[in-house]
Formats: sequence, structure tokens, C-alpha cells
Amino acid sequence: MIKKIIDKYQKKNFLIAYSGGLDSTVLLHQMIKIKNQYSHIKIRAIHINHNLHDYSKKWENHCKKNCVLYKIPFIVENINLDLKNKNVEETLRKKRYHSIFNNLLTDEILLTGHHMNDQCETLMLALKRGSGPNGLSSMLYETTFNKNKKIVRPFLTYSKRELKSWAVNNKIKWIEDFSNLDINYDRNFIRSKVIPVFEKRWPYFLKNCARTSKICHEETILLNSFLKEKIHKIHQIDGSLSIDSFKNITKIMSKALIRYWISLNQIQMPSYKNIEYIYNIIVLSKTDSNSKIILQKKNEIRRYKKRLYFIKIKPSIYHTIIFWHNKDIELYLPNDLGQLMQDKKGITLPSPRKNELINIRFQFEGSILILGREKKRKIKKIWQEKKIPPWLRKNTPLLFYNNQLISALGVFIINDYHARNTWKISWKCKI
Repeated sequence: MIKKIIDKYQKKNFLIAYSGGLDSTVLLHQMIKIKNQYSHIKIRAIHINHNLHDYSKKWENHCKKNCVLYKIPFIVENINLDLKNKNVEETLRKKRYHSIFNNLLTDEILLTGHHMNDQCETLMLALKRGSGPNGLSSMLYETTFNKNKKIVRPFLTYSKRELKSWAVNNKIKWIEDFSNLDINYDRNFIRSKVIPVFEKRWPYFLKNCARTSKICHEETILLNSFLKEKIHKIHQIDGSLSIDSFKNITKIMSKALIRYWISLNQIQMPSYKNIEYIYNIIVLSKTDSNSKIILQKKNEIRRYKKRLYFIKIKPSIYHTIIFWHNKDIELYLPNDLGQLMQDKKGITLPSPRKNELINIRFQFEGSILILGREKKRKIKKIWQEKKIPPWLRKNTPLLFYNNQLISALGVFIINDYHARNTWKISWKCKI
């Protein structure tokens, strides 16, 4: 059933997501057979204990026993969940994959036992949400995460009935998860109440669902290749989009470009309603004021100076002060902002005196005189003149000697210290 994965991934090792259920048990035994034929291949198994009911530990022990029997390295990860959570299924899925990826080695491919029935369920859940072609693509045979973490689903072309037949013929035992009968969960409802009705009426229904997912995936690839060419014309060097560029294209094209642009940041795609808001309220707004939207509490899309920006929301560091006691050692900044270091190719700055403590802050109010100017100006006006967006101002390191501002690194230098010796700093910036 899955021998072809060896032909494609001959030099890879495999981590099997092993729940103990039918599909993952068949997957484990199929891989054991392959391992016996190809001695260079290494396989491991990982079991995620959700700790949702009294049988959880029993199932974990069942999986461990099988792996010990076949001398398969076995990993257990425990996750816990507040059952009051509104979306238990989605939260469990995210926690499960987070635990699995933390154990996935660089030379390993993750194998899961998802089959044609799972594909159909995923498609119907996407229809329930009102997804477009990308969402209706459902699960792919092969998916890459975080650039180098790969998932392969070798059973997507097989039905659950076919897997069960193979397991019975080979006298393999598996766990029946009674929680799959709880139709309060959407996937279980579709599995138990919807698909059997469709299959009874149309025996070919599962295969046609799989075909629909494949067609949607192909259409998505085609659309994205087209949008990739278009986005270059409105994409700025800082990752923003030019608002003026939307004037000469249709609403449909504009929304497609916005969706593609958001997808480049590898976050969950916003709802249809949010995409409508981004276009109608933010892009078409005549001013920048209040033109923004928060996505998933972690990201923000906002308009500034006739550009559309995607911003990852960072914790406030307004009151943070970091002392740089030893200039010969790199100074790491909060919020993943990078680090500061002495560097001959860096920014030339006045040197601190012996009694002055070097420190980094992220807030300052008042008027200052900067190099190249004859009069003091409020720092807010200087930020604006330098075209520094408000969210970057809050994360730009301000160099102080004691309590005196010396420089906003990479933006301006105070004019009061020109008679001093100099030193050079580089900011390896991540914003």
C-alpha cells in the first residue's frame, strides 16, 4: 500500500503518528514490513496522550507494548486541555502537532494514517465554514511546514473500509476510540451521520470528494502562480502593499491579492468577512486614521502613508531599560529584535565617558536637536519626518548614556556630543 514512499524518500527516516486506532496501526505494521525489507530505513513512533478520559493511559500502554514487541523506538507526549474551550477539536489538533513537531528530527518525515474518509470529512468541514478553493483542497499527500518539516499521508487514496480489510486479513489488533461516537463534535457527526447516508445513495461519493479536493488544489496552485506575478507590481521592499496600486484593478482581483499577500506570512487565512473589511474599510479608506484590523490577537493589518502593512503584534517594552555593561559582548534585545554589537562597519556614535552607563530604552518624550538640524523639534515630529511607522518607533532601540538620549539607532543621532571620541555599533535588526 505504501511502498512507493520508499522510492521517493529512500534516504529519509520516518516518525509515525501512532494513536493505536485502525489507520495508524495499519500504517505502523506496513512500515515494519518495509523496514524488514530495507534495513537502512529507521522508524520511530510517537503517541499523543490527550488525557481526556480514563482509557487514555490504557491506550498509551497498548501502543507502547506494540512498539516494544517490534523494537520500534517509542515516544509519548502528554497534552492537557481545558474542556471549556470553545473549539476543542481545533485546539487539540494544534497542540498535537506542536508536540509531534517538537520531536521530529531533521532527517525524519512525519507519517500519518489519514485516509479517504478523513479527506471527505475535512472537505465537508471546509464547506461548512464556507471555504474557498484553498480550504477545499483539504489534506495533501505531502505538506511542508516551517520550510523543512514534512508530513506525508500515504493512505489518502484508500478508504477506511480498505484499511480495515487489510488489518483483518493480517490479524492485526487496534483500539476502537469510543469518543469518535460523540456526535457533539462536528467531525464525528459528519463521520457517523452524514457520510454513511451519502455513500448509501452514491457509492462513489468518497472518491469524488477526493477528486474535488485534488481539483481545488490544482486550481489554487494555478491561481497562486498568477498572483505571485501580480503581487510583485504592488509589493514594496518593506513587505507592504501600495494602496494606489489597487485603484486600477477590480475588487475580485484586489481581494485575491490581499489573501495571497496574507498567506505569505504563514498565518491562518482570515474569514471572508475580514477580507471584505480589509478591502472596503482599510484599502478604500480616504485616510489612514483607524484603518486597521486585528487578526487572531497576534497580527495586525493596518494602513499607513498609503501603504498596507502586515504587523506581528509584540508585547509592550515601553518601560524596558537594558544596561550594556560590557561593550565587547553582544547585547540581545527583547521582543526578538536582534542584537547590538561593536562593529567597524557600524553606525558612528559619540563614545560614552567612564562615568556614563550605556543603556537601551524604547521610549522618550520631549524635544531634541539632531545632527543636520539647527532647531530642536519634538521627537514625534522627527519620527514622522523620517517616515518611521508608529509600531516601529516602539521597537527601535534608543541609546542612552545615563539618562541622556544619544541616538535612535538607524534613525537619528543627537547633536550635543560632536566633540567626543567615537565608536561604532551595528544593530542586527529583525523588525
